[in-house]
Amino acid sequence: MTVADPGLSVFVERKPGWVAELSVEAPAAEMDRAVEAAGRRIGARLRIPGFRPGKAPAALVERAVGWEALRKEAAETLIPQLYARALEQAGVDAVGDPSLTLGTVDRGQPVTFTAQVTVRPEVDLGDYAQMRVEEQHTEVADADLDAALEDVRRRHSDLREVSRPAQAGDVLRCTLTMGRGEEVHSADDERDLELDRDRLVPGLVDALLGLEAGAQRTFPLTLPADYPREELRGVTVQADAHILAVRERLLPALDDELARRDGSGETLEEMRDRYRRLLVAEAARHDEEAFRSQVLVALRERVKVDIPALLVERELDEEEAALRQRLSTLGLRFETYLGYAGSTREQFRAERRQAATDQVRLDLALRALAVAEQLEVDEAQVDREVAEIGGARTLTADQRRRLRALTRDDLLRRAAAERAVEIARGRG
Repeated sequence: MTVADPGLSVFVERKPGWVAELSVEAPAAEMDRAVEAAGRRIGARLRIPGFRPGKAPAALVERAVGWEALRKEAAETLIPQLYARALEQAGVDAVGDPSLTLGTVDRGQPVTFTAQVTVRPEVDLGDYAQMRVEEQHTEVADADLDAALEDVRRRHSDLREVSRPAQAGDVLRCTLTMGRGEEVHSADDERDLELDRDRLVPGLVDALLGLEAGAQRTFPLTLPADYPREELRGVTVQADAHILAVRERLLPALDDELARRDGSGETLEEMRDRYRRLLVAEAARHDEEAFRSQVLVALRERVKVDIPALLVERELDEEEAALRQRLSTLGLRFETYLGYAGSTREQFRAERRQAATDQVRLDLALRALAVAEQLEVDEAQVDREVAEIGGARTLTADQRRRLRALTRDDLLRRAAAERAVEIARGRG
């Protein structure tokens, strides 16, 4: 809803590429008040003989710093305020910072300026009410249950040290250091490594098979694309393993005694029933997660929208900033990470551009769905989440206002996602 702002004149011209140009004019009184406030701020920082800080007359303050400094101080505060008011009055949903061109910004004259800014594009949801996504129902097979019970046996197994070369299934007590050049990525603390190809980094088991206690081996190891530390994904490191002991795993029998040790009942059958129920519940949870993900993809792909490049670049900026932050906590610079990956910042952004575009398209689709379905956010929930996020930190009024806006926006997207799931299930 457009809000009237007495005295503020705003003319909006739409331009190609989802850009709006706002021509703004404010009464001379706005500038006069801004100059007075600027004089008080500057005066509080000045030492003028005969006056306490902030108590000198405005004329003396202006004489001390000059009109140009006073005008600049006033404009730097006034123009952003007028721009925010102009956006609200014109109902422009701006994204990103504007490009400002100042017109008249002087004492006793109306303030004029133009602002060019990217606006959020219109989204065509089509006949979204007919969106349907088929739900999958994973069946738990006997082989799945057998594998789960084997894991139970492993958890309750014993390890016995042996004097022979390591075999598949053994558990090695060892130190393992991984690094590249002078950068060490894994400390040489003692650890247990089970020689199971399904559990360890590809190539690591094969490098350790056949080693005996006391042996040491250095070898190259390429870390997989799903390695937990993002900065090391796909990187080839030099691994150094020192074997302290080789132990074989002694598995207990699959019987009633194992059921009692595991706390799964008195009999093997009771344990089988318990783990089947757990597998069924886990399968249902995975199916639900997969369904919700497919719904969001379906919503994203059905909309028609011309995405401004600025939104994609901003998404890439946020992803890069988040990665830089994670790397800094590890004592690693972003540029060093790119060097390890054999990449550049331009390649990094290019590789992620399509994913960023998809994310922007989904965000726009969810916003449009929230509007179409007239979804609203519970302000009490906004208050609770803001309090939880803010914690004990003292936030300025501006920080709290922005945090509330971000929280409200996030809750609205979540509500839209829930509504999309209902629609996809035919619960219109």
